Amino acid sequence: MVKFYKSFYTHQHDFSTFSVAYFLRYPNPYAKHVISVDTLDRYVDEQGRLHTHRLVIKRGKLPKWSQVLLASSGINISESLILETSIIDPKNQIILAETKNIDFTRIMRVVETSTFRGALAADQKTPVVKAFTTVSFLSSFGFGSVKERLESWGQSKMSENLARSQKGMAFVMDRLREQGGKIKAFQHAMQREIEPL
Repeated sequence: MVKFYKSFYTHQHDFSTFSVAYFLRYPNPYAKHVISVDTLDRYVDEQGRLHTHRLVIKRGKLPKWSQVLLASSGINISESLILETSIIDPKNQIILAETKNIDFTRIMRVVETSTFRGALAADQKTPVVKAFTTVSFLSSFGFGSVKERLESWGQSKMSENLARSQKGMAFVMDRLREQGGKIKAFQHAMQREIEPL
């Protein structure tokens, strides 16, 4: 049975800053589990929308009780491959994004879809970005109760994961704003922030 998690959040930054920060969000102090990010493909379509496919390698983490079952099946998960696809529409101020694991999908397939939309805050003056995220969890590992427990565990961890992701984005956007949007200055500043970690 598929489990779902839904979240709505408002980022207190303008769409332009957010869309640049989206691609620069790794590394940051709240994403220490991210090992590497590589761009596989990027192009602009006839409508002026930027399409990007990236491969993200993250350290994997599953509940301790499941590790015994996986070890008995000869499975050791220390890293996971994530495919990230995004479409940025600057004219309409919308980002459509999807991330999904492309390995260990039998154990747990996690698909996260997000829509980020530029908007105005309640004062109708301050630009913000409204984010709506849906995450699905589907396990095909083992039998009934094992699958159910894995899916429930994934669902229960999502709130914590998204909170960390939101803090990471805010951190990156604040540093980007401090550097006046200058990418090289931002990257040097981020390197100084991350190195001691």
